[in-house]
Parts: sequence; C-alpha cells; structure tokens
Amino acid sequence: MGILIVAAFTTVLCLTVIGGFVGWRSPRNEWGLLALLVVFELGMSPLAFYGVRLPLDGLLKGWIADVGTYRFVSTFYAPLTEEPTKLWPLLLPWVWRSLSRENAVRRAMALGLGFGIGEIWFLAEIIHRNDPVTAALPWWQLGGFLNERFMVCVMHGAFSAVAIRGRWWGVPAAMTLHFFGNFPIYLRGINAFGWGANVWTNIIGLWVVAYFLTMMFILCWMIAGNLRIGRLLFGDATCPDCGIVYPCPLFRLNLGIKRLERCPGCKKWHLL
Repeated sequence: MGILIVAAFTTVLCLTVIGGFVGWRSPRNEWGLLALLVVFELGMSPLAFYGVRLPLDGLLKGWIADVGTYRFVSTFYAPLTEEPTKLWPLLLPWVWRSLSRENAVRRAMALGLGFGIGEIWFLAEIIHRNDPVTAALPWWQLGGFLNERFMVCVMHGAFSAVAIRGRWWGVPAAMTLHFFGNFPIYLRGINAFGWGANVWTNIIGLWVVAYFLTMMFILCWMIAGNLRIGRLLFGDATCPDCGIVYPCPLFRLNLGIKRLERCPGCKKWHLL
C-alpha cells in the first residue's frame, strides 16, 4: 500500500504547487478550461504506452536484429509517442480557437500536469503489480518516487510549452528536449565509457537536478518573456527620478534591506 499512498501524496503535491501556480497566473474565467485540460490528460500516459508504444516496439523487434541498435532506437519511444499525445486537446475547436501567445504556457502546464498525474498512477500500478516488495515499503521510504514524479510533471509542462509556443519547430524541439532528459539512463544501461554503475548513478543524479533547473528556466523565460525572470520573482519597481514602472532585474546588488539597480528609463542608479 505504500506506493499507492505516496502516489496520492504526490498527486496532491503536484495539484497544489503546479496547479496552484497555474491558477495564480491565470484569470478566473480560464480556470474551468484549465481544469478540463488536466482531466483530459489523465488517461493519456497508459494510452500512449499500450496504444502506440507497445505496438511500435513489436514492429521494431521484428525489424532490428542487433540488440544494441534496438536498445538505442527504443530511447526514442517516449519522446515520439508522448509529446504528440499530450497535445490532442488542441484539436478541439473551442480549445485552439482561444489559444494565444499569452495563455499558451498556462495551458501547456495544465496539459503537462494532467499527463504527469496520469503517469504517476500508471507507474504506481505497474510497481504494485510487478514489484510487490517495493510496493509494500512504507510510504516515507518512497521519497525518490515523489521527487522524480513531481519534477516530471514540471518537465512535461515545459515540453508542452515548447511544443505549443514553437511554430513548425515546436513539437520536434519538445521531442528533442525529452530525448536528452532520458538519454543518460540509456548510457548507464550500456555502461558507456566503462565508468561503472556507481559513477553513472552519480552522474544521473546530477543530470536530473541540472535538467530540472533548465526546464524551470525555460518555463520562467516563456512566462515572463524577454528573460524578465526578475519580474516573475520580484515584481515591478518605480524609478524615484523619472517615475517609470519597470520589471525588477534578476541580477542586482543587494545591500541589506536596500538594493542597488539601474533604471532602464533614465539610466540612473538608485537604492530602492
């Protein structure tokens, strides 16, 4: 039962943190649509796996005799199947007609959140069925599952945001990002460079953190626009000389309770 408890806890955490952020950044009249997008995605992870990925795998196993080549080709399964699957609600006329550059990232995060939550329960069910020893562990010993699944929910939102905000290159770019997120796992599986399991485990741990922060940066960039992440974190400031309101810069000199920054209008430095 431990895996089911931690899956429930992870779901609540993702809905509270990610869903709460999306709701905070969205006008109230958009909340209903965003909730629907989350619901629409809940079953898409197992559907992509059983409906597309397994049949594709069956075909490739018959065509590719070399085991090494087959293992490499299989690393493309998740990017190729999951990224288009997450975007299916955009085929609904009342969804794509209201899509704009302003709301694209919010809707992408809702799609990624729904897909990620569905994936939480899909994987929990697989663990419960195929690995009863792990499934029976107390939920507090399954913190790795919680951390990984929370980060994956954020990553799915970033992939979908790239796919939607991009034009002809959006979906291929999202697939590429997804591929590089998973690729070190393949390298560990083949013991690339002969580094051994322990070294690759440490590399993957560092890679996951760096990759997650990169996806967070991409989301912040697309939400704030023009790299105005300072506005997202610190809000706006008013220049005491010229009076213009400008987004707070991300990098400024903090001096205790004051900060030194330059006004983009009058070009003067101020302690604010």
